[in-house]
Amino acid sequence: MSSRDHILSKIKASKPNYQDLLEIDLSVFNEDLDFLEEFKRKVEIVGGKILTSNSNSDVLKQLNDLYPNAKSKYSALPDSNGFNTIDLNKIEKPQELEDLDLLVLKGEFGVAENGAIWITDDNFPIRVLPFITKHLVLVIDKVEIAPYMHQAYERLKGEDYNFGLFLSGPSKTADIEQALVIGAQGALSLSVFVNG
Repeated sequence: MSSRDHILSKIKASKPNYQDLLEIDLSVFNEDLDFLEEFKRKVEIVGGKILTSNSNSDVLKQLNDLYPNAKSKYSALPDSNGFNTIDLNKIEKPQELEDLDLLVLKGEFGVAENGAIWITDDNFPIRVLPFITKHLVLVIDKVEIAPYMHQAYERLKGEDYNFGLFLSGPSKTADIEQALVIGAQGALSLSVFVNG
């Protein structure tokens, strides 16, 4: 028996028994909260900015006013052709996006517990986009708020995603000399538009 086979057989022999996941009584979390207001509050706590809008076109109009100097911008929302200044079909490698000023993506749903928003690469064709842009804007519908992460994960059951993540707030770190740095590994700012 080779060393490799010996090691693998030891690993297989010491494999723990399968255990079912814990059953959690979600009723213990009922706090009678206004989940939309709680979501907005949590987005602001983690450093994001909350804005309201009536439609996707209203979002783009407000963004043109908020970021008049944005030269490189892209929106994955429908009917964004007049807004977009870059054509992602012409991007050959992610490094070409290093000067992206503003990115607008549709979020699937938000989570009131922590202000996180579920996004998938179904809404953006290049995975690096939400991490390389200077300013990230996510748009969700006000009826798409899960109360807690438990319900958020329930929504994901049975779905098949190539890539997805919960994003909460702009990029930040405080592990270096205990000083908070915004935009350390990603976007400098996060704005969340709540449609409806």
